[in-house]
Amino acid sequence: MTRAGAPFPDETSKNEWRLTRSRHSDDVNAEVREAVEHDGYSLFRTGLSLAEIPKS
Repeated sequence: MTRAGAPFPDETSKNEWRLTRSRHSDDVNAEVREAVEHDGYSLFRTGLSLAEIPKS
């Protein structure tokens, strides 16, 4: 997720991303809103298999 008008994050490349949907900040959880406000983006991956989900 990127903030409108923010530069693309250096931590990844555009070919690793796909637009899944656009939404307003009130439709995003607080942790993601805070990351986007602070960094201009929040990285996450969709479509993981159960084996790929990190165990914390």
